[in-house]
Amino acid sequence: LGPPPALSPAGCYVYGTVGTGKSTVMDLFCLTALKGWRAQRQHFHEFSLWMHQELHSMRRANSEPQRHILERLADKVSKSCDLLCLDEFSITNVADAAILAELLQLLAVRHVAVVCTTNRPPEDLYKEGLHRERYVPALVAHLREKFLVQGVLGADYRAAMYHADRAKQDTVCAAQNDRTLFEGGSAEEALKVIPEELNPGNLKISWNRQLAIPGQSNGFAQFHFDDLCRKPLAAEDFLIIASNFHTVFLHDVPKLTLEEHNEARRFTNLVDALYEHSVRLICHCQGRLEEVLQNIQVLQGASEEDGNLDADSLGIFETMYDDSPNFQIQIKELGRDKWAQIQEQRRAEEQRSHAKRLQRLSNVDAVEGDTGSGWSAAPAGADLSAPDQGVAGVMVAAVGSLQESGFAARRATSRLKEMQTAAYLEAASRRRESMQSTTL
Repeated sequence: LGPPPALSPAGCYVYGTVGTGKSTVMDLFCLTALKGWRAQRQHFHEFSLWMHQELHSMRRANSEPQRHILERLADKVSKSCDLLCLDEFSITNVADAAILAELLQLLAVRHVAVVCTTNRPPEDLYKEGLHRERYVPALVAHLREKFLVQGVLGADYRAAMYHADRAKQDTVCAAQNDRTLFEGGSAEEALKVIPEELNPGNLKISWNRQLAIPGQSNGFAQFHFDDLCRKPLAAEDFLIIASNFHTVFLHDVPKLTLEEHNEARRFTNLVDALYEHSVRLICHCQGRLEEVLQNIQVLQGASEEDGNLDADSLGIFETMYDDSPNFQIQIKELGRDKWAQIQEQRRAEEQRSHAKRLQRLSNVDAVEGDTGSGWSAAPAGADLSAPDQGVAGVMVAAVGSLQESGFAARRATSRLKEMQTAAYLEAASRRRESMQSTTL
């Protein structure tokens, strides 16, 4: 009779604004899955990390073509679950788009249903990203044709819970020594809520690196914002932190500017990891919580050339062409005239960027040590207008990632509010008790 037809519908894709209950509905669905179904629920960061690790191992162990590798990856998923639930599904690079477009079809053939939650409709995945037209349309077509796609609009229930609990904070949270949000004031005052003497230590993170921890003890960890968000750390590293500590004290969280979009993305990745693992976050902000990521949320509308939200008006990046070898080859294939035109445009942009940089440096009101580059991760003395260093800011290739940073900022703000509520703190307390019991 041959193999059975592919699963149809192959899953469900739920998108909408933050705090509307998408993740909660998915969690309930996992808990009440059909009898006999093996359900696996993961944050998309965790699944993506596992996916790339498996693909890397398979490539090293076997030289089969890429399609065969993805089939073996789909086989591995199907052996462990019948229902795969991915929270905060997103596409931030073309490689993931190519892999997932194929993998989702292979999972349907193996009768593995996939449920995704996200803030963006399928058509907006990796919007305006480099080479998006090559792989994303196939992924969007598969989602629209084979998935149940449902948009969700409504109130932010996390914010509602937060404001309701704030009204009772003095009588409930303070009495239980459970205050977790400190807006303004000194970090030392906020640290008093931790009933432990903290000592410096180290934690092994990805790629066998060591992360210095200023203070830790019995599942507690203390970090300055700069320790985690101004260093080259990824979502994988934050997942390791969330797995090793039940309480994280993060202090001196600033009001982030557009130029600090990299720091903001690390911060939102940290919040996602802690939230997914029910980690109690004691957060000390230099200002109000709502102000921390307020400037970053505008990146939801970042565009290469769209009106008031173009690169120049946002002030965070100049248009730049990708200088990777593959991209150069593609341009050269278009002909020498086109290649010369592209190169001339690039030189003109570099000259404009250099002129802007000199203008900023001549500003007597500029902060000492500021290169005026608009690239906050660069050293103060770096000349980002030099050809070998790249143009100031972010390349066009990263526009899609910038937009995703804007959505992530709005989601993180909502989650930070929920992480102050009694319901979340109760879940964090259960995890703390569980971790402490396993160490006895």
